Amino acid sequence: MAASDLHSPKIFISHSWTDKPLVLDLEEALRRAGAAVWVDHAGIRGGDSLPRRISDALEWCDALLLIWSQAASESEWVALEWENAISLKKKIIPCLLDDTKLPGILANKAYINFRDAAKATTALLGALGLDARPPAGAAAKETVAAVPHGPLTANQETAPPPQAQPKPAKAKTADQKPLPQEPSPPQPSKSLRPNQKVTSLRFKPVENLSPDAVPAMLKEKEFFDYYINKHGRGLRHQYESVEQNGAKLVIDHATGLTWQRGGSEELMTFANALKYLEQLNRERFAGYNDWRLPTLEEAMSLMEPEKRSGDLYIDPVFDKNQHWIWTADKEASGGAWVVYFYGGACTHGGVHDPNYVRAVRSGQS
Repeated sequence: MAASDLHSPKIFISHSWTDKPLVLDLEEALRRAGAAVWVDHAGIRGGDSLPRRISDALEWCDALLLIWSQAASESEWVALEWENAISLKKKIIPCLLDDTKLPGILANKAYINFRDAAKATTALLGALGLDARPPAGAAAKETVAAVPHGPLTANQETAPPPQAQPKPAKAKTADQKPLPQEPSPPQPSKSLRPNQKVTSLRFKPVENLSPDAVPAMLKEKEFFDYYINKHGRGLRHQYESVEQNGAKLVIDHATGLTWQRGGSEELMTFANALKYLEQLNRERFAGYNDWRLPTLEEAMSLMEPEKRSGDLYIDPVFDKNQHWIWTADKEASGGAWVVYFYGGACTHGGVHDPNYVRAVRSGQS
């Protein structure tokens, strides 16, 4: 099928996990232009067969965008995807991020150079028969398509090496207090704006948070999510950036929560995220030993309705390294919920996926 004949093209984005930042922007541009997109960062359900899902998605799509880089050339999953796309006679559009040579069999394909991502995205939309400028009144309209089995999860072969995992925790000293059995609820702030009340957010994690329950929560709290609640206004924060015992923190007087300004420097699995928190608490990070993963409500409270920190939907008071973070809430399949500040959305993913941690604690003292 020629690109010009595609009314609402169905796009499979094949890429290495390390190229995810560009892919998130590209996905957003494609969806805004009216395409249906199947991409890897929105979570895989437990028990799904990855090869079968790739096969289903390739059967479904009209075109495969091959995000090509050195990392992609070393990815077995990327190779599996473009090789099968060829066998299915799918349209393949290579998008080159660096000077890595394409495989010989793809050398005759017309490619797009993504050194200048803005110009390249416009050229790509044109090649797919899409207009980069959405029609008037269509800003809130999203293309809905029956994507087989939902999106894929992140390619695992590019996950951080073993040395990226947290360092062993220091031995517990006599003056350290035992870890609390359960976090305390948020405490009212003494420095709220006049007539401003503390926003109450759920702080106890849920073991089976259904995807069907999330849209209602987002709308009730008016939290922004690019795909689920695009008109959410977000929370009116009152952030205070502080340094305490050598640790950089952000206090949100609107919710009674204290956050790490940054978080983990490396991506990690859910199990390693819990180890990272244990280490923070053993070392009494900022003088406290009750750090924990945020619930989905707490993490989504940080989401801004527009990009505020470069390409991130979060206030610039926070560090930019933590593009997406784990939450404490689980999903029926055994996965956990993740908040993506790069894409302005939340989703559930596998517990072996690599994500960042931004720890939180209830109360401000």
